[in-house]
Amino acid sequence: MNIVLLFGGYTERDVSIMSAKEVESSLKRLGHKVTKIDISKEDFCYYSENNIDLIFNSLHGGIGENGIIQSVCELKSIPYTGSAVLASAIAMNKVLAKKVFNSMNINTANSLVSNINDIKKNEPMERPYVIKPIDGGSSLGVNIIKKDSNLDRLELSDKKILVETYVAGKEIAVAIIENHILGMIEIQHDEIFYDYKSKYKSSRTKYVIPKNIGAYQKELLESFSLSAHKILGCKGVTRADFIVPDEPSIQPVLLEINTLPGLTKHSLVPKIAQNNGINFDDLISMIIKDALI
Repeated sequence: MNIVLLFGGYTERDVSIMSAKEVESSLKRLGHKVTKIDISKEDFCYYSENNIDLIFNSLHGGIGENGIIQSVCELKSIPYTGSAVLASAIAMNKVLAKKVFNSMNINTANSLVSNINDIKKNEPMERPYVIKPIDGGSSLGVNIIKKDSNLDRLELSDKKILVETYVAGKEIAVAIIENHILGMIEIQHDEIFYDYKSKYKSSRTKYVIPKNIGAYQKELLESFSLSAHKILGCKGVTRADFIVPDEPSIQPVLLEINTLPGLTKHSLVPKIAQNNGINFDDLISMIIKDALI
């Protein structure tokens, strides 16, 4: 097939470039013709749709993940990987997504919407709590406010931000593809949480198959992930991120669902696939197959 590989952009650019590098190599191994477009340098809106069989979306965040690129693909009537317009837009907005998840009785952290100026004037909730951009990714802009944290040192925009109760526990990611659970993985690291440094720069971060999780929590991890994927109408591969409390009787907490998870050498979904006997080329083939349905 003739496949256009979208990558780059302005948000999470480094991660997108790393993902695109791995995807391009895989597509070529699979026998496809690949044309790469860096959307920060070329206007995809005016790119001719002639002789394009598929758009492989390797963008992360911003217009690549919030429904805009998906809308362009729809207007051009070109199949594309990942979720459709509405699912992408809702999943990218953590506040909207939480409302949908809560309507399905999917457990999420208690939260509210505020801005950094108001938070500095009046603590929104008892510490510790977490503040994060409503539409960010790769853990960029996420801060844990502990008892000794100095809010005056925070340098955040005055945009609205999400404030959540801090939940302690194991960090677990669940991958879903073709409306089925692909598998899950536990992230062990030295940082306060699984931040950008832990994801892409640390050599000490470990990825292990979860073992110390009881049947109750494991069942909920799978059911919450599938429910979130389906209620948003997601397609292709998604990744649901959780905190699993150490007390086995407490429900896992869904943090978010990612509709365009990373496909780098360090990314979680390829690791989960590999742990379940699916190599990278097979994973890419599954993503393509789902996009063409």
